[in-house]
Amino acid sequence: MTQIAYALLAFNLSILLTAQVVESQHVPKTCRCPRVKNRVQGPFSDLKVTPKGPNCLQNEIIVTQQKTNNHVCLNPEGGQGKRLLKCWHRMQKDGKDSKNCLRRQNQRPRKIKRKQAKSKKATS
Repeated sequence: MTQIAYALLAFNLSILLTAQVVESQHVPKTCRCPRVKNRVQGPFSDLKVTPKGPNCLQNEIIVTQQKTNNHVCLNPEGGQGKRLLKCWHRMQKDGKDSKNCLRRQNQRPRKIKRKQAKSKKATS
């Protein structure tokens, strides 16, 4: 009887030790974007953002170019990446489609060159 009890105790301990070892395994960091670009020429047909987490320690922004259908990774710290990431967060918060971030923004009016400004003053 004691031999059976010892055998069951040993069996239970081996299961507990195995379960603890499995839970503490290291998950390797696997980012989808090994190389990133600071700026990419548009237009884009798709936007995919992967927030930072246990698999990758930084946000990943993947855009699909409309003409070539290539997937390009944008630097989340670059200007274009920051704008898209900010827009993406806003769209997620409002429950809207993130493709709205891909529409071209109205550009700011450009400054008038000095020569044109002087000629406008002269004609006024």
